[in-house]
Amino acid sequence: MASASSPAVRRRRRTGLALVVLVAVVLAGVAAVVAALAGEERVSRLWITATVAPDGSARVVEVIDYDFGAEDRHGVLREVPDLDADAPVEVSSPDAPDDVSIEPGDGTTLIRVGDPDTTVSGEHRYTISYSLTQVTADGELAWDAVGTGWDVPIDEVEVHVVAAAQLEPRRCVRGSEGSTDRCAISVRDSGELVVRASDLAAGEGVTVYAAESAAGDATPEPPRPPAAAPPPPGADPLAVGAVAGALALLAGLGTLRLLRRAGRERLPATGMPAAATGADARIDLDELAAAATPSPELPVAVGPALGGVLLAGSVADRHRAAWLLDQAATGAVELTSDPGLPDQVVLVRRAAGAGVAATVLDQAFSGRDRLALGSYDPAFAAGWTQVGEVLEAEQKSSGLWDVASEKRARRVQWLGLLVGVVGIAIALGGAALAGDSVAVPLLLAAVGGVLAGIGAAAFLRGWELRVLTPEGSAAWLQVESLRQYLAGSPQAAIDTAVATGQVGRYTAWAMALGEADRWAELARTAAVPAGRRRDPYLYYAGYGPVFLTGCGRTSVAPSSSSSGSSSGSSGSVGGGSGGGGGGSW
Repeated sequence: MASASSPAVRRRRRTGLALVVLVAVVLAGVAAVVAALAGEERVSRLWITATVAPDGSARVVEVIDYDFGAEDRHGVLREVPDLDADAPVEVSSPDAPDDVSIEPGDGTTLIRVGDPDTTVSGEHRYTISYSLTQVTADGELAWDAVGTGWDVPIDEVEVHVVAAAQLEPRRCVRGSEGSTDRCAISVRDSGELVVRASDLAAGEGVTVYAAESAAGDATPEPPRPPAAAPPPPGADPLAVGAVAGALALLAGLGTLRLLRRAGRERLPATGMPAAATGADARIDLDELAAAATPSPELPVAVGPALGGVLLAGSVADRHRAAWLLDQAATGAVELTSDPGLPDQVVLVRRAAGAGVAATVLDQAFSGRDRLALGSYDPAFAAGWTQVGEVLEAEQKSSGLWDVASEKRARRVQWLGLLVGVVGIAIALGGAALAGDSVAVPLLLAAVGGVLAGIGAAAFLRGWELRVLTPEGSAAWLQVESLRQYLAGSPQAAIDTAVATGQVGRYTAWAMALGEADRWAELARTAAVPAGRRRDPYLYYAGYGPVFLTGCGRTSVAPSSSSSGSSSGSSGSVGGGSGGGGGGSW
């Protein structure tokens, strides 16, 4: 039964598919990490109450929903002006260490909350309660509810002021020190002042001005804080990563399908019974391979090395080795072994060779007539490279490949690389904005993911656009039929090759088509007709895999490796100053 397509094509397609999936998965992971790191350290909400006593003092309760982002911090700092260092301060946190230390300063007191031996990240809630000796004087309230000393932005501010006396709001101002920009202030039925502000930058504060209009019966109960912190203002990092990765995968898979369809081969003029013909007739390699049947017939349109390239689509080491084996079959070189090292293949030059083969062999042997394979040899490596160049030149001039499609495939691959890089940059750029908004990061992640998927697929599988001419498709069909025969060949196959004197040619074809191991297995038990010497080409067949390995080692210089390391550090944010503020430590 025919294979779906040649193993080389299947491997290239599977590799391309796997790499497209890998690109999508890696993009999703990196985008999610970038989005998670995008959120800067901030106070997501600062909720404050001040209960003003008749003597002008006030009990202040601050509920700080502090988002440390991806940073590791010990806790929060709160610098409060005019706070007596001996006055009681209460601190609590439901989800973070709430050890507290009070550090007196010049006119201010620093409240340090957290454990020096423990770090936290992400969002945590802290409640700090303390008393100020005087926030009203002569019936006038002037209170820096949020000081300008905060060194992180504050997304939301909500201030509540309750007092035994009725309070008449004067104004609320916000911004940097000296700013007169207004903020919202209102009075509830109970006489409670409510102030709201949002999007304070680091160094900006809120000041409340009011006047006592009449004495009240009793001080109202202060309101309770919200049960939970506000939702984060940005996009969910997992959502950003999922959008980028999913769309990259979908776009990549769609592009792979389009490329495969656009890269269908020209229909062969022969070998396809009952098939439609015509200048525009096209066929997928799966369908072409399905028309192949195992056949021992050696193709006449191409030699072993070029036939292997025809199936694989590009030059590989086994095709170079097949070229040398073909030279052995013509008598230009001989494969033998060193008596002291029976498992080592020795290449012996017997003749000059014909045409370009003479130039290649001159380079590989470099004046010698024997060359032991297995360790790096610069002259052989140069000749090995020349074999690849010879095969690539034959590929271009053979008329089996459509020259225009080759150029088109290269353009698509390079354009795909460019589009893919741009797409990755857009997706990660969107992820970097995920800390502040939702729509834009998701949109950029989607656009970038689509471009990344299309670009990756085009770069990795643009070779699909290289199509065969009708003559190339016919030759491909013959070569695939031979490959199937060699892959499933019975013992009688090599016996027939011995009897007809074709072992050398079949060995070269087995090497080029990736069936050297199977052919070597058959060669070890081949029958030699009575009265005949053992065919020397059986040695080539039996040592084919060893020959390929030896050629590879002889053509590759020993490599060296190096390693390096990098390290990074981050500093912590210091405490605030001026009219009061805070940060982390």
